[in-house]
Amino acid sequence: MTGMPGRWLPRMGLVLAGCFWLAGCAGPLGFFDSQDTAPPFRDPGLSMQSASDLVAVGKASKADVIAALGPGAVVKFDSGFEVWVYRSKPARATVSSAEFVVLFGPSGIVQKTRIRPSYNTSAS
Repeated sequence: MTGMPGRWLPRMGLVLAGCFWLAGCAGPLGFFDSQDTAPPFRDPGLSMQSASDLVAVGKASKADVIAALGPGAVVKFDSGFEVWVYRSKPARATVSSAEFVVLFGPSGIVQKTRIRPSYNTSAS
């Protein structure tokens, strides 16, 4: 029985090393401190400016926007207006999310769009 601890000790070390490695990957920034962000649009390669270029103010309908960009966060107003927001999800808490905002009139046609870029929120 005295030789038994020597046999399972290396295995236990490997198990613990694997647990620490997995815990590092599951952290808020990932094991390698990834800068990746979740895409706000259906097409992950679409930039905020490209999305703005796809939406024709005064012409595009809700169906056109959802076909081009995918679903966004919707805020409906009693007046019939709607705001759709497409927000990037930054990897770091010190960076605000960029937003693309679309305002629909009661007719369902785009009235206005706006891009708010991301910025550093950490105090200098």
